[in-house]
Amino acid sequence: MPLESGQRAATRPLPGDPVRREYVHRPIVDDILVSSWRRLDDSHFSVTAQWPTDHGYFTVNQDGRHLILIGETIRQAGLLLSHTELGVPVGHHFILGDLIFATHSPHLDAGDRATPLTIDVVCSQMRMRAGTLTSGRFDMTLRSAGRIVATGHSHVTVTSPAVYRRIRGERLTARRAPGPLPASVPPQLTGSATAHDVLLSPTDRPDRWLLRIAPDHAAVVNPANDHVPGMVLLDAAQQAAHALTAPDGFVPYALGTEFLRYAEHGTPCVIEARWVPPALPCTRMVQVTGLQDGEPVFVSTLTALDARG
Repeated sequence: MPLESGQRAATRPLPGDPVRREYVHRPIVDDILVSSWRRLDDSHFSVTAQWPTDHGYFTVNQDGRHLILIGETIRQAGLLLSHTELGVPVGHHFILGDLIFATHSPHLDAGDRATPLTIDVVCSQMRMRAGTLTSGRFDMTLRSAGRIVATGHSHVTVTSPAVYRRIRGERLTARRAPGPLPASVPPQLTGSATAHDVLLSPTDRPDRWLLRIAPDHAAVVNPANDHVPGMVLLDAAQQAAHALTAPDGFVPYALGTEFLRYAEHGTPCVIEARWVPPALPCTRMVQVTGLQDGEPVFVSTLTALDARG
């Protein structure tokens, strides 16, 4: 049950205002992907975004990495609209129930230019209290140059700081403790550019790893988080599927994740991957599960076209 949090804003933002870090819960400006928004009606919105060419972590040019970029774009767009149009004060907490998305261009390539996007957003199943969103579903269609490049949706629940304090109890002040970083799986095995990006540490089984997070990785580590962020778990799932299937060339076009519990700091998180029967003809599927103390934290399913014919 990954959560997003920020700090309280002084005034209500307006379309045309710059997208501030606290609207997308990113501590670094260079990690902000969304750039503007506007309301079409009470449940329809339009968001613009731009995918960078030289970010390093959020990149479109590596097999599988485009899924993390799509997932982060959907996450940021939902947070932005919640704070700017749906009455959620910055400082409230977002509990992500699921995140499901698919790319319509498995081999996206931005070339040497940033990729501008328009995102059509439909909000449904919305519950409001005193003008503030408390839960809802966001469906999104991402377009580049008028062409659909991805679709996806997520369910979120929003809680006030007081409610969140009751939910988290003593874990509210938990932070990642410093310590030696475990050895990484070879970057090429996970589809990562460098060992710094690798989220998996090897075990004695080829289908099981331990989650590892470089403490100084600014795109992964948010010092304000009292648990492991959901996007880290999504990337760990993508990397585990890549490692399990290497060198088959398994390039997923869809990723669906259900978040079941918070991934806590200080507790080893085991990542397991396995082949599962495909839900669609001519596809292959890998299921990745994260566990802490033997209990599932998240379950991801990744789908790729079956290149074997």
